[in-house]
Amino acid sequence: MLAIMIAPTVGINPLSPSFIISVIAIVAISSFGVAGVGGGATFAALLVLSALNLPIGLAGLLISVEPLIDMGRTAVNVSGAMTSGVLTSRITGEIDTTAYNDINERIEAEA
Repeated sequence: MLAIMIAPTVGINPLSPSFIISVIAIVAISSFGVAGVGGGATFAALLVLSALNLPIGLAGLLISVEPLIDMGRTAVNVSGAMTSGVLTSRITGEIDTTAYNDINERIEAEA
């Protein structure tokens, strides 16, 4: 996203198919070398920006708000993982709905 936001500042159309394909390719390749730790997206952004010859200095703006973005990204990942787990177990018939509902009723009673 950062590359797409920075591209217009140097006169690149971020919606051009060639730019989008190059961003996807560079992100896919560079993701192998970035650790999956908190703040890793900042280093990934630096790799992508330098590979696309975009100004790296603008990534400094990202560093100031990265913890907030990272918290949102983590919440979406956890929510998606839980939802996919429940849906998969419902589709395969492996979920014990009585135990699942009992836990939800206990949580609601405690709240």
